[in-house]
Amino acid sequence: MKNARPKRTRLRAAGKAARRKRPELDAESQAELEGRLGYAFKNADWLNRALTHPSLIDNYDGDAQFSNQRLEFLGDRVLGLVMAEVLIARFPAEREGYLTKLFHQLVSGEACAEVGEGLGLRPFLFLDPSMEKNKRGSYDKSVADAVEALIAAIYRDGGLDAARDFITRHWIMELVHREVSQQNPKTRLSDWCGANRAPYAAYEIVDRAGPDHEPVFTVRARVDGWGEAVEKGRSRQEAEMAAADRLLRDLLRNGS
Repeated sequence: MKNARPKRTRLRAAGKAARRKRPELDAESQAELEGRLGYAFKNADWLNRALTHPSLIDNYDGDAQFSNQRLEFLGDRVLGLVMAEVLIARFPAEREGYLTKLFHQLVSGEACAEVGEGLGLRPFLFLDPSMEKNKRGSYDKSVADAVEALIAAIYRDGGLDAARDFITRHWIMELVHREVSQQNPKTRLSDWCGANRAPYAAYEIVDRAGPDHEPVFTVRARVDGWGEAVEKGRSRQEAEMAAADRLLRDLLRNGS
């Protein structure tokens, strides 16, 4: 009779096999998440890997293939390519400097985390309990990384068109928000003038008041034949932007 394997060895082998079993979403959770993503995976292994945080890597003998780190690396590049395409198409008249500034905002960890929060992604993640409060500054890094990994998972499962569709669908509100809140009002007014074949805006300092260390500038922004607006600011540039913003709002409100 052959000697039976020692109990300790059998338990160690069983534990090793258990550790190597990849966490998976159940069918109901997978269907719910795919509905939120707007994409159904042909190979669910890509989805489950994208959701697996590297904090669990020791459960799989340190095998990097079992976490979402490599997918995150790829997803960051796919996001960059698609976002560059989107910005080039959306802002055909903008200079490289402005596109670069907007690009970095839209591919940042903060932006990815906002998309993930909008998807309600965190409850679907597989991560060690110690990572429950994994934040970098003001955003959830685990969620941000998982969003990049999901982009790569969709890319590997369905190709670039599928990844592009996911990005343009879920980043569009973020894009609009960044465009409205970050773009220089003088640039937006210039774009409006070009689109409406109007003369470009002229800016005139109407008044400068206050002491040298706290000046107050009053500036008039005028588009000949269309309208004008006067605003104040603590610098000439600030006053010009405020006047441009007011004038543009008036023009849009009047249906010009």
